[in-house]
Amino acid sequence: MRSRQPAVIDKGTALRLLAAINLRPESRRFAIDIGGSLAKLLYVQRESEVQQELGIKKLDEAWPGAQLSVRIPEIGVILNFFAFETRNINDLVKFLRENWGSGISSKDVRATGGGAVKYAENFRQELAVVLNHLDEMDCLVRGLNFLLTKAQREVYVFDHEPLLSAAMSEPASPSVFPDLENSRKFVDASDDPFPYLLVNIGSGVSIIKVNGFEEYERVSGSSLGGGTFWGLSRLLTNCKTFDEVIELTKSGNNSKVDMLVGDIYGGEYGKVAGLDASVIAASFGKVVMKKEAPDVYGWAGMWKQFVRAIKGSSYLWLNFLLSTPVLGPLLRWMGYDKKTQEKLANLGLRSAFSANDVALSLLRMVAFNIGQIAYLNSKRYDVQRIYFGGNFIRDHPYTLAAISFAVRFWSNGETQALFLQHDGFLGVIGAFLGNDDYDIVNDALRDSPDGTEKLDSQDQLIEEVNRDPVARRRSAGVDRADDNGATNAI
Repeated sequence: MRSRQPAVIDKGTALRLLAAINLRPESRRFAIDIGGSLAKLLYVQRESEVQQELGIKKLDEAWPGAQLSVRIPEIGVILNFFAFETRNINDLVKFLRENWGSGISSKDVRATGGGAVKYAENFRQELAVVLNHLDEMDCLVRGLNFLLTKAQREVYVFDHEPLLSAAMSEPASPSVFPDLENSRKFVDASDDPFPYLLVNIGSGVSIIKVNGFEEYERVSGSSLGGGTFWGLSRLLTNCKTFDEVIELTKSGNNSKVDMLVGDIYGGEYGKVAGLDASVIAASFGKVVMKKEAPDVYGWAGMWKQFVRAIKGSSYLWLNFLLSTPVLGPLLRWMGYDKKTQEKLANLGLRSAFSANDVALSLLRMVAFNIGQIAYLNSKRYDVQRIYFGGNFIRDHPYTLAAISFAVRFWSNGETQALFLQHDGFLGVIGAFLGNDDYDIVNDALRDSPDGTEKLDSQDQLIEEVNRDPVARRRSAGVDRADDNGATNAI
């Protein structure tokens, strides 16, 4: 089965895609969620456009996010998603100024996230576009409620026992690293998904308790989230992108960096705590225990520092060669660009620790912490369902396994972590649905293939989402068995 493509695409591809879409009168079908690390965009299509081969994939076959779509048959639309790093947001503004200009029929864009406030002035001054800011938590909850009640094959449990068993300290290997598509155990949709906890992992972490369609509260959170992982990765490794760090973890062994229970006790500590020898006792604990070589002076010391300087600058020279117009493409084709990512930024520790091991240790440290906090809040509020969302997860099996393991470990196997196919796009879905001042969904929902209209306005779409699921099915003539028709397009 085909694996999902990454949600984050390079800036150039994103802008080419927007340019192609703008050639058609579809500018008003967008919503945007500008977070601290990533900007997420939603583009809405009629099903009829896909059937006529006018869909988003036809505009750019090379676009990795072309497979990141969800079909909603009840209202006759397909939602398409893509994202790029927020640090490139000014390039997006510049692009819109040069390509859209006066061609936009509406000067309002529905937006959420902190960046919708931070960059509002940029959009206003450069484009005369008003970012119609919607509350971030409103959008997150609205987006998740929409998926829970509208999209089948959306919620799943990560079900790969070898990787879950190895989640503490085992290194990656081809026999352990799973095919993600075959490791998802989908959970049936529920007519009543409440109450539940939404653990949204962006730059930081927010934990929201949802009691109903319009009833929720933020009950907890943490500053240790995706931003922590990516920020420390940039300090400790030479990786330039989030996905480069994730790639490093696939060949990492965090037991070379983390101090385990077995390192302290020589085996398991079962007498009181019942801790297996492989349980992490201290993240990065072995770095603290590493003995530094004594300083050497004179000719021997000079030679030692000379060798260290040569080794330390080698990756800089490699980067220089990679940037050359003739030799660079050949070296990248041979895989030498990965050599620059596998070196630690700390010259003194390079001989003892690898960037691969450090990256996996970081990933598990952050993921285990989030999983534990989420479970403790579920106990505090007596909630059984915990949904994890946010672009930190990125479909990476180690991240899924680490969070799943943490919830299972602390709950003694009584609670499972629930994940989402479109975990990073809840906010932008909610933003698209969340403003009844807009009538632009008329354009997205009219002219269905059979010549009928699906819904007449944004208000009706929001009303449809917020209706009781049982009543909605009765009015639509859809029984429980027919729900399987609302399949995810991925």
